Amino acid sequence: MVTRIIPTLFLLALPALAAAQSEGPDPEPLVTEALAASPSLLSMRHREAALHERASVAGAWPDPMLAIEYSNAPVTSFGLSDHPMAGLQLKVTQTLRPPGWSVASRGVLDHKAEASAQAVAESELGLARMVRQAWWMLVRARLLRGVTDEHLARTDELLAAARIRYETGAIGQHAVLRLEVLRDRLQDELGEFDRLDAELSAALVEALADDGGRTFETPASVTPVAPPSDTDWLALAEAHRPLLAKLSAEQSAAEEAARAARLEALPDPSVWAGYRIRTVQTEMDPGTDLVSLGVGLPIPTGSGRRASGARAAALEEASAASSMRESALDGVTADMAAVLARWTRAWDKAGTYDNTLIPGARATLETTRSDFAVGRADFASLFEAEVALLDLERARIVAAVDTHIQQAEATAVLGTLPPGGTP
Repeated sequence: MVTRIIPTLFLLALPALAAAQSEGPDPEPLVTEALAASPSLLSMRHREAALHERASVAGAWPDPMLAIEYSNAPVTSFGLSDHPMAGLQLKVTQTLRPPGWSVASRGVLDHKAEASAQAVAESELGLARMVRQAWWMLVRARLLRGVTDEHLARTDELLAAARIRYETGAIGQHAVLRLEVLRDRLQDELGEFDRLDAELSAALVEALADDGGRTFETPASVTPVAPPSDTDWLALAEAHRPLLAKLSAEQSAAEEAARAARLEALPDPSVWAGYRIRTVQTEMDPGTDLVSLGVGLPIPTGSGRRASGARAAALEEASAASSMRESALDGVTADMAAVLARWTRAWDKAGTYDNTLIPGARATLETTRSDFAVGRADFASLFEAEVALLDLERARIVAAVDTHIQQAEATAVLGTLPPGGTP
């Protein structure tokens, strides 16, 4: 139970970590709310609690048997006083289990409960990733809509000026038509961004188990987050990824089950003690009460084969869990390589857009507008400068948001927030 709480506490503590990276709204409060409200996670936690309860009573010995026997009474009278061997016998029987059986039986369920706990933590990690990625995609859609709105307003201004120049014969009709097409395209794209906003908001509402009508606040700008510095990703995942801990617990449970099966192959002896109360006294028999002690041992004609098969099956399950864990480690290596490649590229692109391309495109647009006003630049140059700035500002938003999406992906792959990135 404790090992499951650790990943959960980490997930709940992420808002403080994220606060150092960005200002304004962030997805971490939504992650906390989703983890607390998810019905599927609640169901998994109940199953985990059930396994812990079963583990707490596993390995208990069979109950002793208490018997009362009315024995050796004559069939003619059924009276205890009518036959010297008649009597009332009290008997207690106890089946014994092999040494270590209780510990092995309890260990199997303890490890299964631990595997269930780690499965819950893995599901929490997946839900947290989904919420973060959906929220950042919502941020991207809204920022792209804002940039499109700004360019639509500038396009309307250019269109008004182009119509005046067209009426005076300064430019051809193609200039007006190109601007009208650009305006209509931008207006149509606004509808697409509204659709994305509605879809992503609905996905967040579903993750939060909300009744609907919920609105989500997003920031007006995004600062890209730097990729992490090089580190031992496998060691980090082995320390924090619930999936790997779950597979380790499943392997341990199977190994403990193999040990328990070996003990099950041993015969379970039964011991008993009896006390016979007698009532008849004769010259040859004073009617003394009698005591009996005994030991019984089963003949393992079928239990040995069953236990041998169960042990072999458990060892195969342990090997399967070990192989799955190796495969999961290979997956961590491959996933982190892909995430870091995307993250680094997005970070580099955002930096290039911020420091070089967008400032240059804005300067080009302003210069072209000034030259166009005095007749030193043609309309085609002005149109291309406007579209180029629009494309660059959109690409910058996509790159900046993608760094946060890749951070969420890396957190899900490793089970923990990646270490601090380069400045």
